Amino acid sequence: MKNALPGLTAVLLLACLALGYLIIRQKTEITEISLNWDAAGKDAQKRIHELQHQLASAKEAQALAEKQAAQAAAEAAPAAQAKGAPANRGTNIIHISDILKEHPEYAGIYAKQMRRNIDRMYGSGLATLNLTPDQESQLKGLLAERQMGSIDAMQAAEAAGLERDSPEWRAAMKQAGQDVQQQINSILGPNADATLAQLQARAGIQNQVEYNYSADFADAGSPLTAEQSSGLVQAMADANYAGKDLSTRPANYNDPDPTTGLTPHDNRIIQAAAQVLSPAQLEILKTDQAENSKIAAIMKEYSKGGGQNVFVP
Repeated sequence: MKNALPGLTAVLLLACLALGYLIIRQKTEITEISLNWDAAGKDAQKRIHELQHQLASAKEAQALAEKQAAQAAAEAAPAAQAKGAPANRGTNIIHISDILKEHPEYAGIYAKQMRRNIDRMYGSGLATLNLTPDQESQLKGLLAERQMGSIDAMQAAEAAGLERDSPEWRAAMKQAGQDVQQQINSILGPNADATLAQLQARAGIQNQVEYNYSADFADAGSPLTAEQSSGLVQAMADANYAGKDLSTRPANYNDPDPTTGLTPHDNRIIQAAAQVLSPAQLEILKTDQAENSKIAAIMKEYSKGGGQNVFVP
């Protein structure tokens, strides 16, 4: 076990770095949406709320990963000292930009990693845009460049002495991303960000169906076929308002009914999924949706006060 601890520590530290990048990217996207508030309107407000929720979750995960890394390092220290190795003096934060400066050969590899991240963020949704292979490849490259450029722009602005979130800092961030954004718009059209928000939401739904819902259906003896999984993803994506006009969404869209525990959002999914699911499967879906609403209500009780919560066993 002791021999495995250094490797575990390294893995956890890499997780901390990855989560740190995610937090930076989500903060940047919140800023970018805020800068385009007039154009995005209520859609921007909804997206900001979603990102803030994701940001809180990422911070919680990062805090837990850092705690686990520190614990693993502490457990590994005695063994390392016994072998004459220096004690671990804490987490060493390494900036990717510094690595790229010292090792230019890493730039191509890192760009490839960012393209993989694009595939995780948007799933198979990019293939539904009816782009040519060259356009899809170009779009992935631009999205990866936008992610990498956000970090560079933030560091450049701070190096220039601009205070984070100041009007000057926000203007610098917007200016730095304009060229890439225009190229993305030339491929996807003027509503590019809304389209990407929908694809990102759909990718999350695909993971939810694959890793959560499918297991529940299988455990109940009514496994989903590939066609049913696809239909359920579509029903959930249609009911999701990410990147869409919120003016027609009911005010109580996410409020659960006191009797059924289902929200209007849940009912919309269930009605659409009834076209592809059996009656028995539909009951499983209703149970899952009601439980999700109950979980959200319970967790909301512990999210008051503006602090960050870390949920552990």
